[in-house]
Amino acid sequence: MISRFPPSIALTINVSAQDNGLNPVYKVQLGEITYQKGEASKKLTASKVLGVVADVVEGRVTDIHNEEYIPLATNCVKTGLTHVRRLQTIEADEVEDAKYLVTATLTDITASRKVKTYDRKDSKGREYKETKTYYGAVVTVALNFKNLQSGEVTTSSISGRCSEYSLANSADEAIRSALGALAENIYEYYNEVYPIRANIIERGREKKDKTKELYIDVGSRFIGEDVHFDVFIIGQVAGRETRKQIGRIRVRETLGDDISLCKVQKGGKDIKAAFDRGDAIVAISTD
Repeated sequence: MISRFPPSIALTINVSAQDNGLNPVYKVQLGEITYQKGEASKKLTASKVLGVVADVVEGRVTDIHNEEYIPLATNCVKTGLTHVRRLQTIEADEVEDAKYLVTATLTDITASRKVKTYDRKDSKGREYKETKTYYGAVVTVALNFKNLQSGEVTTSSISGRCSEYSLANSADEAIRSALGALAENIYEYYNEVYPIRANIIERGREKKDKTKELYIDVGSRFIGEDVHFDVFIIGQVAGRETRKQIGRIRVRETLGDDISLCKVQKGGKDIKAAFDRGDAIVAISTD
């Protein structure tokens, strides 16, 4: 998922950290959005990307880069970032303590079309040819996170795709499907980059030698149902934290801002043994 692409659209974001115990929240400021192609450039304000995209004739969106979709694509990038659990969109007057400068470059908005002919037979055995048209699309964005203190830059390339053998009936539909996938892939990727860490605070239902349910100290403020966590025993070696994975859990129900009931999906026996020993146990989100 990490790669380099030529620049075409720049989305500038300032990010600053807000201490939130085990799960610091990074404030995100969305700035000017610039579209660049060769020597030409177009500037779009943040408000314009929310506008309605003009209708596009099918023939103009097949096998080419599609400038008509830039506002919608940019909005999908914003949507993806704002749904990351530990990123928070803020106003311009809140960026004094920015820790990161984030730039996003849309590098590809491309549709494709394939036409295939199949030999068929009707109910009477007569042969005929059937022609089908398949549409696909890909939208790609390169996101750069620059640490303003160290200067270190981390670049991640994330794509949204619509398969050529999907049910898309046009290039326009394929591109829109790919854009939806892009927004989803952005927040899924950065939810993994910035995982939620939870303490396992109490055992729940048990059966024989296995823990079936347990409670964590993270709730609806950060997560919803069906989020998965890996479970670890925490230790110390030479003053450094060590982790030993012993299981996996899924959030069954959020019971408040800072508490959730989880179902043990894997490692129930090891988790119960860790409880019985009084081990320090934590859970770290995986999606």
